Amino acid sequence: MQTDDRSEDMMEVFQPTGLDILESKPELNFDSLLPKPKNLKLTPDEVQELASFKASFVILGPAAGSVLVCPGNQEDTPPDQKCPYAAKCPLLRIKKAPQGELCPIERVITEQRFVAWCKRIGQDPTQLTEDARITVSELVWLDLQEQRCVNILSTGEAARLTQVNTTEAINFTGSDGTQQVLPLTWERVLHVNTIRLDNIQDRRRLILKDWMLTPEQQWKIKKAEGKAKGNDLGSAQAARGDKLRKLDPAFE
Repeated sequence: MQTDDRSEDMMEVFQPTGLDILESKPELNFDSLLPKPKNLKLTPDEVQELASFKASFVILGPAAGSVLVCPGNQEDTPPDQKCPYAAKCPLLRIKKAPQGELCPIERVITEQRFVAWCKRIGQDPTQLTEDARITVSELVWLDLQEQRCVNILSTGEAARLTQVNTTEAINFTGSDGTQQVLPLTWERVLHVNTIRLDNIQDRRRLILKDWMLTPEQQWKIKKAEGKAKGNDLGSAQAARGDKLRKLDPAFE
């Protein structure tokens, strides 16, 4: 059977090209990439709570997940295992700590610091670029860690800013075959939270340096733009030299 040459020509004409396929491809809907739970049967209040929870992660980024979950009134909890704010929390004092809910203290800190850091880097909190969002989120997380550390260090033995490290007794067999016991030893060292505070402050300084937001870098920017007042030592010495030259043109 012979193939009709005209049919082959028509097939070649109507053969879709790569451009035709791309143009005819439906727009990708990212909302449909992952499966969704079905038949949740949520009440209107529950729908609103879920929407608020999801929006917090979209807007605040990782900072939304860093807020402490309240452990409750902690009546039978040893002091060294209580939450960082236990000694000062007014809700804990009146035994109304919202167990299982987000800590009211850290929730406010997170929201307020997020907005404040957004303004510091010069961006609108509602229209953050993604690099700015992750930066602000990390700065907020550092603020929360700092609050926890300083609250722990403000009470009891920790207020001395030191802690006692103890080693357990060790049993071992000597070269002569006898059992030997090393006694307990202890030493007083810097509290682990003071060391963590130093790390937090160093990390924050590095982030601000990356964004050219440290006081030193801000002055350098103004100096490059001709707006610096020149309060550094070099500028002060140069100003004195200019005054001397005006008084005595022969001054070198």
